[in-house]
Amino acid sequence: MIGTTFVVRTATGADAACVDLWVAAVADRDGLPASPAVRERARTKFAADRVALVVADDPAGAPVGFALVTAPGTGGTPSDAAYLSLLAVAPTAQGHGLGRRLLAAAVAAAAEAGHAQCELHALDDNAPALALYASAGFRPVGDSFPHALSGRPTRVWRTGADR
Repeated sequence: MIGTTFVVRTATGADAACVDLWVAAVADRDGLPASPAVRERARTKFAADRVALVVADDPAGAPVGFALVTAPGTGGTPSDAAYLSLLAVAPTAQGHGLGRRLLAAAVAAAAEAGHAQCELHALDDNAPALALYASAGFRPVGDSFPHALSGRPTRVWRTGADR
């Protein structure tokens, strides 16, 4: 796949295909079978107060990536920043800059909605994601905490944050 063939668009509604994509991406990242708990957690995130949903489609119109931005505080910790709740790229579409495009579009959509900052939660051991977030201007803040499902060390990353 060539990255320039993807169409990044703003979407409405809770797209079940995005939940499926999230479950598949997490299973691929972790090397584990698809998890019903991951699916339910994604559904819960799609039910939160939404700021924006940005979707990337392949040339046939099938979603191959998305970024869900929810309202400040929906990440489980008090905050005044929009929360980049989910960001996923199908394993077959990775390596073409699509995650970077989705991240930039999500931050821009949050800014258009009046949110000067965004934050997200990232696993401390997810080096590719951490590199992406750092290159996009996100910085880690605070101490690590256990991920709600896996217990793996996770940290808040925020745009404009001091190191």
